Amino acid sequence: MSAPSAAPNAVATPRPVRPTFIAVYALAMFGIWMSIMLPASVTLALRISQIDPVGKTASYSIAAGIGTLVAVIANPLFGRLSDRTRSRFGRRRPWIVVGLAGTIVGAAIIGLSSSFPLLLLGWVIMQAFVNAAIAAVLGIVPDRVPENQQGLVGALSGTASSAALLVGVLFVQWFPENVLAQFGLPVMIAVLFSVVLMAMFRDDAPAPSDIAPFSLKEFFGSFCIDPRRSPDFAKLLVALFLMSCGTGVIATYTVYLLQDQILPPDSDLPGLITLSFVIPGAIAFITAPLAGMVNDRLGRRKPVLGTGALFIVTGLLVLAFATTVPMFLVGLSLVAGIGTGFVYGSYIGFAVATMNDPNTAARDLGVTNIAITLPYSIMPFIAPLLLGIGGGTNYPALLIFSALLTLLGIAPMLLIRSTR
Repeated sequence: MSAPSAAPNAVATPRPVRPTFIAVYALAMFGIWMSIMLPASVTLALRISQIDPVGKTASYSIAAGIGTLVAVIANPLFGRLSDRTRSRFGRRRPWIVVGLAGTIVGAAIIGLSSSFPLLLLGWVIMQAFVNAAIAAVLGIVPDRVPENQQGLVGALSGTASSAALLVGVLFVQWFPENVLAQFGLPVMIAVLFSVVLMAMFRDDAPAPSDIAPFSLKEFFGSFCIDPRRSPDFAKLLVALFLMSCGTGVIATYTVYLLQDQILPPDSDLPGLITLSFVIPGAIAFITAPLAGMVNDRLGRRKPVLGTGALFIVTGLLVLAFATTVPMFLVGLSLVAGIGTGFVYGSYIGFAVATMNDPNTAARDLGVTNIAITLPYSIMPFIAPLLLGIGGGTNYPALLIFSALLTLLGIAPMLLIRSTR
């Protein structure tokens, strides 16, 4: 199962990993994502409504905004620390342990809190440390998985968040009044599969001995990519950022699109909202691993990522002119289902292929995640300017603009030279 450890300053070519390793890796990532995605989407809002029923809207906005900021900082920062760790237990496993321990503490504080400030403290701790675990687990892909399997393993990493949210909702249904179970059970699942993964990843090597000491310069370097030193990786970050502008709009405005443009009867709205998330999520869960396997089989990254962008563009244009529920669901499935599946199924393998320093792999994957997720925070600020054209609900303008940004993302991708 495990290849012999490389010399400290050497970069060994990993041996192929077995299906059991891939399955455990996917389950560990699934558990880790569920431990944060379920609170971020459902249980945090429920907990805030219990603690602060009058000001829940404002409190939730504060918690969501601060949590997102913490996640954006923590992922590449902990990735940087993981890349530089010279423990005898390796450089990834210690941070998985630290990340999960911090996640448990944060979840416990949220579950036991009786005031919003205490809950916010728990949420900040949880966001910071779960991203430490995510960064370390993602770093295993370039460390342990050979190039011809990185597409599949990366795809499973990319879709774990979607699958985690779909399954995690069941915990809310099974334990509607038990907050500790809602927060704690997903974390326990993450711990269980992560322990198995760490046991299988016995060849986790420490960082090379010639890395410079961590300093303030290194800290800020956790978030910066020099285009002169990593031109292809920088181009990919721009491409992923632009491609995610379309999916970021859909993630934010799906419900409002349904309410304001499709205008279904109020009695049908709850069921349609559920379908709007379940159908694309299920499609993405299927298409992403397929896209990853196609990547591995072809040995090419650009066709799959570019195809995903074109599906997103097509879906956004369908949504821009959708007037019926079937047309709305088709457009949504193209964007958040097929298109997102193709992008999530290829972006991690693509990122690894464009990195030029294996000793910064976890940091680089953390920055890649910022490129993917940052539009989800930026587009809601831009959207009102476009929606305001002609009256305040100009969704076609917003969706067409998002489609153009997504299409524009193909250009920097095509300029990448280090991989086809």
